[in-house]
Formats: sequence, structure tokens, C-alpha cells
Amino acid sequence: MWNTDRLLTDYHRDLLESDNSRVSNEDYEIDVTVSGQDEVSEAFADLEVMVKRIEQKDAQMYEARIKEKELVNKQQEMEFKMLASQINPHFLYNTLETIRMKAFTAGDREAARAIKLLGKSLRYVLDNTGTKLTALDKELEHVENYLVIQKLRFGEKFDSFIDIGEGVETKELFILPLILQPIVENALLHGLEETESGGEIRLSLYRKEVFFFIDVTDNGCGMTAEALEELRRNIDVKDMGRSKSIGLYNINQRLNLYYGGSRNLRIYSEYGKGTTVRLTFFADKGLPQRD
Repeated sequence: MWNTDRLLTDYHRDLLESDNSRVSNEDYEIDVTVSGQDEVSEAFADLEVMVKRIEQKDAQMYEARIKEKELVNKQQEMEFKMLASQINPHFLYNTLETIRMKAFTAGDREAARAIKLLGKSLRYVLDNTGTKLTALDKELEHVENYLVIQKLRFGEKFDSFIDIGEGVETKELFILPLILQPIVENALLHGLEETESGGEIRLSLYRKEVFFFIDVTDNGCGMTAEALEELRRNIDVKDMGRSKSIGLYNINQRLNLYYGGSRNLRIYSEYGKGTTVRLTFFADKGLPQRD
């Protein structure tokens, strides 16, 4: 008489041996699951647990390889961009000076002046990239150079003014570099976008009660309440998928990281009347002295 249990056990042992062989060859498709309390069933259960762990490890390793590959690709892309953006400053300044002298010799004093101011602006950017602080008067000079160049470009489109209030010593105070010019640029390109003449951009530096302020104001088209609310959200929330408001977002983050808090940059606007971007500091500290 045939021993059915014995035959099944032998059959399951053969399956277990076959599955073990397949797993050892990295084939994790197990044909049969055996349930029961005998040692063969326990061996199948152990094998299934081992296979699941191996599959999880393989998935983790694959994901890690993908991330490593992405990191390498991003690093290579950054290195390429860095190499592509590297310009010898002396070559740049010497070239600009050569062009300026040619323009001056040809009698085009306006072009010569524009090239000179452009060279000063580029030098300021290069000198202050990566630095912590710069003197406030140097930052204002950089803004003035930018405005003069844009005035040559746009003519009667706008006039600019810088008002320095009582007690504001621009040579003795220091500020994060390259903060003000992007705000002024935003006022010109967006605030005065629809303005053909009579536009104004005004920088006001003043103290009031316990605060010190820098206002950048334009008399352009202004924003609706909905557009203003969206802009305020955009400067607080990081979204690399958008192309607008990135400049103001970056400035806001730099201010918050350095000075602390989250209300160092505020925007006020009224449709049809213009926009003000306000930087706020405590008056008892003013802008930080250089370390």
C-alpha cells in the first residue's frame, strides 16, 4: 500500500530543492507554497521570507543606484554649467575697456559711459559673489549704475530717486550684497512694464520708531488683491517649477536666514497706483556692522 504522506513529503522536498537551486541562481519565482507543521513546510516558509528580504534588498539597491546615477548626472551638469560660466575677470574688464575706448575715440560718449558703468556693475557682482556683507553705500552705488544704464536704454520711460533719511549713515552700515538691484529691476521690468513715460522708481531709506526701512517704490500699474496675494505666497513657498518671482523668493530667503524671522521683506500694492517692496530691520541694531 502506498504511503501518501511519504510521497507528498518526498515531492515537497524535491520542490524545495528545486526552489533553493533557483534562488541560488537569482531566480526568485517560487512555484509552490507548502503549509503545515513539518520541517519541509517550515523550510518553505523560511525560504519565502528569505526571498522577500532579498527582493527588498534588491529593490533598495536598485533605487540607490538610480539615485546615485541621478546625483552623478546633476553633478556633471553643474560642473558643465560652472565651466561654461567661468569668465576670466581681467579678460572681461580689458575687453570692455577696449570697446569703451573705441567708442570714446569715435565720439560716442554715451556708449563709452554705458560700457564703463557696465564694467563697474560686473566688477561689483564678481567681487561680492559669496561674500557675507557689503557697505550700504556700495550697494546703493551698484543700484545707481544699474539705473543709469537702464535710463540710457529706456530714455523718458522713467526717472529714479534715492532718498536717504536723517540718521542713516550708508558708509557705516552693511547689508547683504546684491539685494537691492534685483528689487529695483523687478520694479522697472514689471511695475513699469506698461509705462511709456513719467514712470518713477524711488528708493527710500529711513528710520521710524523701532524700525529701519528700505523701500523700493514704483508708480506703475500695481497689482490686484488676488495677484498681490499670489506674489506674497510665491516669495514664501519654494516651487522650482515656476519661473516667476524666483528673484524675490531668493532675496526673501537670504534675508530670513541671515537676519532671522520671516517678515523682513513685505510687498504692498494697489492696482493702478504702484507697488512698494519694503525691507525691515530693527532700528536699534540697524543694518549689522561688518564682523
